[in-house]
Amino acid sequence: MSRSENGAASHRATATRYMLSSLLRNKAVIVGATLLTFVSSYLLTIPNVLVGDAMDVLVASGLSPEFISLTELIVVISIVYMLSYFLVGYSWAIVTLRWERDARQDFVERLQDFSMAFHDSIDSKRLLSVAMQDISWVRFSINPALRNVVAGLSSMAVTIILLIPYDTSPEVLGIVTVWGVNLPMITLILGIGSPLYLFFAYRYAKTIEPVRRARSEWMEQLTSVAQGVFTGIEVVRAFGAEEREKKKFRNVSTKYAQLVAREGRLAAFYLPVLIFISMVAAAFAYGAYAVLLGRMTVGSLVSILGLILSLEFLNFQLPRMLLMLRGGYVNAQRIVDILNWEDPLIEPHEEDEPEVDWLGDIVFDHVSFRYPNTKNNHYALRDITVRIPGGSRVALIGGPGGGKSTILKLLLRFYDPTEGCIRIGGVDLRRVSTKRVRDAVALVEQDIFLFRGTIRENIAFGRPDATDEEIVEAAKQAQAHEFIVQLPESYNTVIGERGMTLSGGQRQRLAIARAIIQDPKILLLDDSVSAVDAQTEYYLRKALDKVMEGRTSITVTQRLRTLLESDLIVIVDRGRVVAVGPHSELVETSEHYRRIFERLPGAERLLAGASVSGGAL
Repeated sequence: MSRSENGAASHRATATRYMLSSLLRNKAVIVGATLLTFVSSYLLTIPNVLVGDAMDVLVASGLSPEFISLTELIVVISIVYMLSYFLVGYSWAIVTLRWERDARQDFVERLQDFSMAFHDSIDSKRLLSVAMQDISWVRFSINPALRNVVAGLSSMAVTIILLIPYDTSPEVLGIVTVWGVNLPMITLILGIGSPLYLFFAYRYAKTIEPVRRARSEWMEQLTSVAQGVFTGIEVVRAFGAEEREKKKFRNVSTKYAQLVAREGRLAAFYLPVLIFISMVAAAFAYGAYAVLLGRMTVGSLVSILGLILSLEFLNFQLPRMLLMLRGGYVNAQRIVDILNWEDPLIEPHEEDEPEVDWLGDIVFDHVSFRYPNTKNNHYALRDITVRIPGGSRVALIGGPGGGKSTILKLLLRFYDPTEGCIRIGGVDLRRVSTKRVRDAVALVEQDIFLFRGTIRENIAFGRPDATDEEIVEAAKQAQAHEFIVQLPESYNTVIGERGMTLSGGQRQRLAIARAIIQDPKILLLDDSVSAVDAQTEYYLRKALDKVMEGRTSITVTQRLRTLLESDLIVIVDRGRVVAVGPHSELVETSEHYRRIFERLPGAERLLAGASVSGGAL
């Protein structure tokens, strides 16, 4: 199990646990910040009481020392409140920003642990959207959303507690007795109105949750369309499809804007606002009536209204914060769904891994394979049984879609066989970790991928600790050194995304150099010289001849020379092996091979020469 899996397994079970993982990792800080939140809520509301008291003192005795003392106390409390508010915000920010950093790192590390089956199932654009947008939204749902909900609820509780001492005479509107407890009317108003307010605020957030979920999904599509255009800009320009792509982006953007507008319409009809206004109006009417009857001072009424109006911030913030919490839950669920993906490729325990003779025979024993999520149970490979002697040169040949590249992917353990097994040196490949497999097996792919970075970094990708001398030697063997030194900064030249600033042949030579420097025991070449001219191919073949010495090499090819120089040729057609043997044998015994061979450039001349001499090729 990887470090990221160990470090995050404890908070991946549910979306709620994932959201709270930031708090669980910093319990002491959050407990202190929560206590400080209650303190700051008290400090925020207490000046409203003091203002009322100061007003009564002002009416009774003018600018007396008592009034000055109350004014100074209000200023001091306000300063202390600002300091506590700063500490609360700082504590929450430190915890959640650290979590966001760790969550992204954990997400990327977790994706690296998954097999290719995962990446076949989930679009990379969705992963980008989740890594950047969803994790940020989860952080927003903790801070400021959860922090402000805690602060708001504590402010409501403190306000109700501070209102209780403002008792009124039974002759005014009466003290209401509830379950044997005498409650002032204003406290009762808040006690009834606050739960109703919270209920409808929560209901509003729950109603708007599907809209927020749809917004996330359409934002994902918006990201996907934009990334597709930027990545494939050359194709878009080549086919003059700019207007079509603009229209596609506009359609998705319009749908996203409609969802935002729908969320705005729901916000416009927000019932809790009416409840809050009714609470304030009822409390004011009751207090004003008590003042008129002389049962309450003006200062007390000011304090009561100040306390209630201090909840105005809560009135506007709480629904938004609850919405962010619900939205954060939706985003967390999207993240957890990815992190909890069940990988069909199982890594062995390190202590159970056997030693492998990588130069031993490679045996496909009744191997069948079906790509994940394929429909109609379509098999890419069916019942393949073949033995490849260790240290031999093998050519894989066949029509498009026959399963040649799939064989290479199984040897790299990108996937495990659906049925049967692959053995190297007598060891089932499933008993060997993917890291050890890929240290010993190197691939030069057909669709070359180069990273944005220097040429030096791309060549040394498989061996970051390679010396400059080793990098140059690998480039020379791959016939890449000559064009590299002609670049503006030689090996330190930064190439564009996917190596688009280089020609196809140059990219393939860099890919071959990247494989050479890894010094693999098994070398896989997926039609790796398809994009080079005849002269470069000659030099590459000469270099590859040297590289292939002392190791097993398997080449997917349609090149005549490769077939003639291979120790073994494996013909794959529609996922099945139809013939195995050296060229001299297959050209005589396999009609299938002969048909393929006759179509290759130069084969007609060789066949004619063989006919004249009366011998086999």
